[in-house]
Parts: sequence; structure tokens; C-alpha cells
Amino acid sequence: MSTAVSGPDAAAGAAVSARVRAFYDEIPFNYEATDDAAETEVRGNPLRAYPDLDGLLGAGGIRSVLDVGCGTGWLANAAALHYASIRRVVGVDLCARALVRARRVAERVRIDHRVHFLQADLFAFTPPEPLDLVTSVGVLHHTADCAAALRRLAGFLDPGGWLFVGLYHTYGRRPFLHLFHQLLADEGEEAAFARYRALNPGRGDETLLRSWFRDQVLHPHETQHTLEEVWTWLDGVGFTLRSTSINRFRPFANPRELFALEPEYEALSFRRNRTENRFFPGFFTLLAQRRG
Repeated sequence: MSTAVSGPDAAAGAAVSARVRAFYDEIPFNYEATDDAAETEVRGNPLRAYPDLDGLLGAGGIRSVLDVGCGTGWLANAAALHYASIRRVVGVDLCARALVRARRVAERVRIDHRVHFLQADLFAFTPPEPLDLVTSVGVLHHTADCAAALRRLAGFLDPGGWLFVGLYHTYGRRPFLHLFHQLLADEGEEAAFARYRALNPGRGDETLLRSWFRDQVLHPHETQHTLEEVWTWLDGVGFTLRSTSINRFRPFANPRELFALEPEYEALSFRRNRTENRFFPGFFTLLAQRRG
């Protein structure tokens, strides 16, 4: 297993990490008001929202998982709880407060002997053993160098290993950010939050909704990316794209046929957020496998 992948400039990377850690120490992302609510989410298996990941885990070949930027542990704990083949899950995050919640939920659903949570920076962390699957959902676009972060995760996997990543989408994100940045500038944070609440009528308690709003509207550092861009990074380090939300997880003959679909997400995002008043933050996922 090779991990010899350079990270961002040390000073720049440390500065971004410090801002991101301080931001999430106030309210971590996806932070329920109570442990009971967080436990309910995990027991409901949120991974079913990603049919390709759910299918991979359900097939029974995955025994070890690393979740980078695990936050409150929703993915790591759900993987350990709902998929019988998994023997060990490690969750890594910058935010100590989020990890406290992750560990408490693991204890409540009695999987704490198989799930381990560590506070660490991605660029300073190396897993102690080979892995079958590395996941990172909504995290790498908050690092100082998304490409370097992705290549580092790729280096944690041996041939045949799987990588599942979720990132902000260049086209789908643009109308969302324009809407909320305009509201922030013209009317202030509470007006922007009120609009966000209107887009998310079923999101849950006020604490959870505020954690999502801060993460998606007020975050101090984010970048946006296309599938074409990310596929170029992964192809360059020996990965094959297996599935993506860009074409709603359907089979495809060649990744290049997917790239023509990407600009359509700008109009879709505008229609959802502006016309239909439906939440559409501009986000995509991909599942890739290391060749060999």
C-alpha cells in the first residue's frame, strides 16, 4: 500500500485546517440536538441514499473501511451496524466535539468494539493496515488542496480497493451559492437561514438545521469540482470509475459520456432553488476502484 503523495504547502494547509477545525468546533456538520436523534439516524441506515455504496457494502466483500472526515460518525457507524461483512471501521476527523458524538452513538448501538474514531488531519494520517474501502463525503472540498487530498486517499488502497467520495459540483453549486450569498449581503444571516429553512421543511430539529446551514452557506473554505476534473485525478493514479450520481447511478460505457451531462446541473439547481423552492445544494458522488 503506497501513501507517498504530497500534500498542500505546509503553511497554507495548516491555516486552512485551523479555520475549518475552529468552524466545526462551534457546531459540527449534521449535528443532532440529542444522542437519541443521532442514534435514530444511524439505525435508519443513511447509506441507503447512495445505492452504489449500499450495493457494494451489501455484496459482502468489504471487511475494512476508513471514513475520512467522519464528523459525527453517521457513515462509519451505519456501515458497521448494517453490513455484516464489515469487521473494522476507522473514522478520522479534525473536530473533537463531533468525535465525542460519534463514539457515544457507537456505544449506544453496541458497535464500539468494531468502530474506532481518531482526531487527525488527513495529511498527517496514515492507516495502520490495508483497507478495502475508503470513504469521504463532503470533506475534501474543505481542504487546502482537494486534488492532493484525493490522491492521498487513493494511496491508502491496494489494487482492487474501493474509493467513495462526495464533493461540491461546479455547475450544481453555482446557483445555490449565488442565492445565499446575495441574501447574506442584502438581508443578513437570519434572512438567509429563514430561506434555508423553507428549502428544508423536513430537515429535523433546529440544531440539525443550523448545522447544515452553517456547513453549506457560511463555511470559511470550500472549492467546487466537476466529475471530469476528479476523474482525471483518479485515472492518473490508476482508478476506474464505477458509478456516479451525475447519471443517477446508471451504467455507462465510457466516463466521457457523463461529462456532457454536467453543465445541465446549473439549470436544474436554479430551477430547484429559485422556482420550485426545493433544496438542491449542488453535490455529487462517485465510486471508483483501483486497477490491478
